[in-house]
Amino acid sequence: MADDDELPPGLVDLDAPDADAQRELAAYLLGRGIPVSELRAARAEGSIAHFVADAALWPDPSRVTVAELAARAGLEVDLARRARRVLGLADTGDEARCHTREVEYLTAFAAGAALFGEELTLQFARVLGTSAAAIAEAATNLFAGQVAAELAARGATDAELGLSARDAMAAFEAVTVATDVALRLQFELAQVRLNGEIAVNELTYAIAFVDVVDSTTMAGALTGTEVASALRDFDRIAAEAATRHDVRLVKLIGDGALLAARDAAPLAEGVAEIIAQVGELPVLKAARAGVTLGPVAAHDGDYFGQVVNLAARASSAADAGEVLLDTEAALALPGRTEPAGDYDLKGFTEPVSLHRLVPEAFR
Repeated sequence: MADDDELPPGLVDLDAPDADAQRELAAYLLGRGIPVSELRAARAEGSIAHFVADAALWPDPSRVTVAELAARAGLEVDLARRARRVLGLADTGDEARCHTREVEYLTAFAAGAALFGEELTLQFARVLGTSAAAIAEAATNLFAGQVAAELAARGATDAELGLSARDAMAAFEAVTVATDVALRLQFELAQVRLNGEIAVNELTYAIAFVDVVDSTTMAGALTGTEVASALRDFDRIAAEAATRHDVRLVKLIGDGALLAARDAAPLAEGVAEIIAQVGELPVLKAARAGVTLGPVAAHDGDYFGQVVNLAARASSAADAGEVLLDTEAALALPGRTEPAGDYDLKGFTEPVSLHRLVPEAFR
């Protein structure tokens, strides 16, 4: 192995076909503060690319203890540990393994605890952690499934993969900016939905469950890539329909979606649109839904209670392309529903009267 005179020895093999990529990646990582000894060890093992994420995410490579972070943020050490754990981070004990910028999170946490109390702030931090994890997983899978997989198929070297990862991580700042803007916009929409109400533990909402029919059979007949592509179509249809009808897409659950609105009419219109569009797809073929109206418990951005349970059960009872509604939702849609009969639904001791949405009423 011949070394590059411009870099510390042991980092570049000048005889290798990817010598230029090795040189560029090593220079980048050295400039980001990765110790030469660690780079040499990784180079000897044939894997230097794994340093890229840390180098891009944390320009300051120094690490501190939880106790140091707690002192800077004005928190008790035990509370700082809890605040990190609910975010999804492993306890580092007394070792200096925390990023210095974590003090920004803990300072914000301290401010929240002073305003709302420790337990409510911890619960909110859990929501923040799970939401951030979903964003990070989606972004990472996007790179791994599209860019990295294609490079690996072409026989890209570790250094070439590392440079591609570096370029992808350069977009990280754009993700943080986009997330900031999206969060501000969602705060604005949440205030509109709340409509000035003070008591938020129980609110009247229209709830809808929409799910793909025979998704298990579909999954058994397709490859994983084909299933993922089909479900992305469903996700897109649900999200776009929700936006068009001023409905909140609460969450996507595999082959289903939970939607909510303060009024039944826009929710029913959005659900009817979702089912119509899914019915035009060659892979998914059909969807069904249940719509209810009544008091729900709002918790961490989600909704719970009998009204939500009934929407899920009504969806399971519906036929392909059908929307079943409870009596309250049907009464809010005069002339747009018809009686569907009484249904024995799991979790309900008495038969439940349901109504069928008349799709022509929304055309």
